[in-house]
Amino acid sequence: MKKLLTIASVLVGLTISFNLLANSDIHLDHANTDIRNQKSLQNGAQLFMNYCSGCHSLSFMRYKRIGKDLFLGDIVSAYKQAKTNLSNDNPLSHSDLQALSNAIDNPVNNAKEAEKMLNNLSDDVIAENLSKATDEMIKKNLMFNADKVGSPIIATMSKKGAEAWFGTTPPDLSLAARSKGTDWIYTYLRSFYKDDSRPFGVNNKVLANASMPDVLWHLKQSKSTKEFNQDVRDITNFLDYVSEPAKLVRVDLGYKVLGFLFILFILAYLMKKEYWKDVKYGKWRAKD
Repeated sequence: MKKLLTIASVLVGLTISFNLLANSDIHLDHANTDIRNQKSLQNGAQLFMNYCSGCHSLSFMRYKRIGKDLFLGDIVSAYKQAKTNLSNDNPLSHSDLQALSNAIDNPVNNAKEAEKMLNNLSDDVIAENLSKATDEMIKKNLMFNADKVGSPIIATMSKKGAEAWFGTTPPDLSLAARSKGTDWIYTYLRSFYKDDSRPFGVNNKVLANASMPDVLWHLKQSKSTKEFNQDVRDITNFLDYVSEPAKLVRVDLGYKVLGFLFILFILAYLMKKEYWKDVKYGKWRAKD
């Protein structure tokens, strides 16, 4: 057993050393992504669908899952705010009426009409309607090459076309953040430079002779450096989420578990002190 552990440790050490040597000449900027930032994930999803989904698939991710994780919360929050305004007889804005229409699954034009319809709906039906509204929003804003919201995200470009134009099939990016790391993706997307010797007139400092064109050139030209970097960070953040969607739940649950264990530790320590009073100062040992 000890021999197997020794061999495994050596192999792990060699793997890490080879990786460090292989990447020692590439400086990677810190992406500083945060998958708990919903606005960043939403912007990253929209940017990816507009600029990347034509060539790259996310075959392990479905549109419906993106809607549920990234957009449903905003639609539910908008409905709750509209319902509060309705209950308090506050003036309803256009967004409030839209939120109430989503919950009712029917257009409403005024507060009385909305209140009357809501009274006839159960909470389960309202939740189902809000989920349906989320699906419709996803279809309208993010789905360009699929018919069903439950479909996986598949690139528009065919494999034959990709091989003819790029010489290879663009990789599926479902697990790119886990295999390459967010720092690599963030630096790669910002490292294109002009090179007339390449077919698309650009090259990349991180991945030399990359077949990919600089698809974000329009963003780079139309925005400030800070804004462009934030857009790239949002795309990277979205790919980090795609590589492990359960991370949203896992991280949140992790904080709760650590908090529970911390409180439990304090209670256990106080209980230990109480129990050991009899041992330290009781009949088994005289008080000093």
